[in-house]
Amino acid sequence: MTYPKEIIVKVLHLYTEGLSLSKIRNYIWQHEGYYLYDSRILDWVKKYANLISRFESGLKPRVKGRIHTDEVQVKVKGKKYYSIDSIDSGTKYDLANTFTKHRTKWVCRKHFKKLKDKIGSQVKEVWEKEKDKPAKERKLITFVSDKFGGYKIGFNYYFYRFAKLVHGVPIARKKYGYRHNNNASERHNEDFKQRYKVMRGFKESQSGDAFMELRRIVYNFVRPHGSLNGLTPSECAEINLGLGRNRLLGLIKNFFPISFNRVIIDLNTHSM
Repeated sequence: MTYPKEIIVKVLHLYTEGLSLSKIRNYIWQHEGYYLYDSRILDWVKKYANLISRFESGLKPRVKGRIHTDEVQVKVKGKKYYSIDSIDSGTKYDLANTFTKHRTKWVCRKHFKKLKDKIGSQVKEVWEKEKDKPAKERKLITFVSDKFGGYKIGFNYYFYRFAKLVHGVPIARKKYGYRHNNNASERHNEDFKQRYKVMRGFKESQSGDAFMELRRIVYNFVRPHGSLNGLTPSECAEINLGLGRNRLLGLIKNFFPISFNRVIIDLNTHSM
């Protein structure tokens, strides 16, 4: 059975914005006339999270602030997992997410490799402009993280020569005399926690990974940020894709036309 692309987009958007599977199912049934099983919704989340994530990984957002890295804890079948994000404080763009059971040094290196692939060229570009100045006068791209050692290891492996690291900074601690804090991560994490209250954990790690990637895409490309004068983080980061009013539909329809070109012809053929 195939579904109109507008239904799929609406389901994906509702899921990332905080509705539970049961509420999404009830909403779509009452307003659209389609009965969706939980497995169908989760299949869409996994499929399109993977497609859009692969496309987004090739984009180069323009960093305009400090890069804040932090994590939140989540549950998968009652077991603790971590969702690591790196946020540009200037554009609010969520540059990379890593969903993991263990915060090992290898996981942190993998996370910072994502950052290198995305903004490494800009980091080196800034370094080339500043390298001949005295060390204290160089205005390099700065990374900020708490005292967890894995983040320092990941930074040193890919960015040690070309950027600065402010390490060991608690979230929102300027009152203790820190010049920098991790407020960009704090606000991002609080937004996630509001959504996570509805979910109460994930049934499998694959679903958790897919949800975090899809949420990151919606955060970057779909939802205008309150501090950006109505712009999305992607627009502020100078990624202008011309997505139109329904940004998520525009993103999937325009960039994945083959996988998203299936529609219902007879709306009376569906049933419970």
